Amino acid sequence: MANMINSIDEAVDCKYLVVKDRKNQAKCGTLVHIMSAKENSGGGYLVGYRVTNTGQDFTERFETLKEFCNWVKPDSFIARYYDCFDISEIAKYIKINQRTFVNFCLPIIIVGLIVFWILGAAIIKGGGGIVIAIVGSVISVACALFLYKHSKTQIKMDLYKKIGSSRWGVNFK
Repeated sequence: MANMINSIDEAVDCKYLVVKDRKNQAKCGTLVHIMSAKENSGGGYLVGYRVTNTGQDFTERFETLKEFCNWVKPDSFIARYYDCFDISEIAKYIKINQRTFVNFCLPIIIVGLIVFWILGAAIIKGGGGIVIAIVGSVISVACALFLYKHSKTQIKMDLYKKIGSSRWGVNFK
């Protein structure tokens, strides 16, 4: 929850990346500029925003600040270079950045543990089955953590490569 704001007023005059679709609102991957935000008397918040690349104005009601923060995230990297990317690249960036240890690594680790402990139990000949299960468990944890870190690094590097070649004439390797 590092992206949570304490007051809806903090969101005004900032650019945010939409990370969750809402009915009749800006689509996921769109950069929006929050123009106004106020608290309703009946509870909730009324947020007025403009889609940066089209200039369309929208208004949306949110019940809580958490709901607003789940809809958009501040992202200065995408905001700075938004015009360089396709919507598919931004969607992939959002998908990878939304990964957490719990929703990405943990399922991989659990499947790896189950597979290696079943494999270890099937090969019970002395201590060989337990050794296979332990080594396999360590390998599955290491692979899950590697994939998690590598995917986040790789997507950022791919985007920097695209920016570098199109804007600066520099190719990253």
